[in-house]
Amino acid sequence: MRAQPSRASAASIALSVILSNHDIFLANAFTSPSSLVPSTSSSSRHFFTTPHAITTNNIACNTKLYSTINAETTSLNGASSPSMQLVEQFLSQYEESLEEGHQWANEFGFAEKEEQTAEGSFYAIFRAIGRMDAENNLDSEDSSEKLLGLSGTPFYIPSSLLAKAESAYSNDGTNKFSNYFNFLHLATALEEDFLDAQVGSTDNRKGWQVAAVSQPTGSSFDDARMNLSQVKTALESGTIIFNNIGAHIPRLAGAALASTDALSLPGALNMYVTAKGMRTSAPPHTDRQDVLVVQMEGAKRWRVFTPPADGGVKPNADPFARGKGEDSLPLHTLLEGKEGRLGTELLMDAVLKEGDILYIPAGFPHTTDTVEETDDADYDASIHLTFNIDTHVWDLDNLSVRNAALRRSGLKDVLAPKSFSSSNAGINRYTGK
Repeated sequence: MRAQPSRASAASIALSVILSNHDIFLANAFTSPSSLVPSTSSSSRHFFTTPHAITTNNIACNTKLYSTINAETTSLNGASSPSMQLVEQFLSQYEESLEEGHQWANEFGFAEKEEQTAEGSFYAIFRAIGRMDAENNLDSEDSSEKLLGLSGTPFYIPSSLLAKAESAYSNDGTNKFSNYFNFLHLATALEEDFLDAQVGSTDNRKGWQVAAVSQPTGSSFDDARMNLSQVKTALESGTIIFNNIGAHIPRLAGAALASTDALSLPGALNMYVTAKGMRTSAPPHTDRQDVLVVQMEGAKRWRVFTPPADGGVKPNADPFARGKGEDSLPLHTLLEGKEGRLGTELLMDAVLKEGDILYIPAGFPHTTDTVEETDDADYDASIHLTFNIDTHVWDLDNLSVRNAALRRSGLKDVLAPKSFSSSNAGINRYTGK
């Protein structure tokens, strides 16, 4: 039984616990991108029921979902897409997890008595994801129903559906993530905390590069501190990236802790701030982490693609770091379709607004912009939180388990090239080359 801290100490406790979660489970099977193509047999699918109606009016206004089979727009109310099945399953699991989430928030001092808070809702989101992944891995061999990793499936949930799921706890029509963190909160944090940030490049033909937002102007603490003026100036050049921000801003500590506690997996919370009218706010790239995006303020357009199938052209490319550094994933090549050079297909084209969430498995290319959202409600910038489920970063994947088991048993890995060695820093551990 955890001791109940005072609410004032909850954030500091969260900061100390974020990196010390100890119940680590194995996840993220490393599979071929070809496993993304779903079976067309209805007998191989699981259909999920939910009290929430998934209708065209709920989702189609902001999102277009595409089939990975024939690139035609899928039915949004017929549950014919793996993504739509996951939407229904997620909402059901999210609603079931809300009570547990709010009990967790009360236990950690983020809520008082019957108070419902964003921290409890964040916990419920990740509890739902964990349950979905466990159920789908146990119940089905169909890779189109997996959630994490290269065999996973992206999905998008608008704020209105989350609010319906939370209606038993709140009837104000908005979900708990609305106004959780905005530009004014960031301005306050810059005054009260010592923050570090980078600004990203905006060329969608090249790999994503980053540079420091500010440099110390003197030897004093104030001279080294990044200020709001520097952030606003950097916003004119690209997206501002605050890595691991949950460990630096007390207001975000509870959300970061909710992720690691609910999933029992290591994770990190990043924040991205983009000015309106940015044609490319993040060039196309892939990540090592499965990520959950929660839009805090403003709006941002996301395009998500199937993993590239250009292994014959770039055999040494890390599938979890495409489009970063010297590697490039030009947007025009991603848009060529499955017959193009990269063999990718557009899975999702979604505009996230305040309170919306988007889930992207590791290895799925994605790119963002804020060009089409400049006529939205008045706001200083687009702000979203990205929760990273860091299984690959900590070697918590089936490939690492396999390699460890072979070494422990003293067996030779006959599938690996002769030159492969886990101690060779020049070898790509995922391709063995």
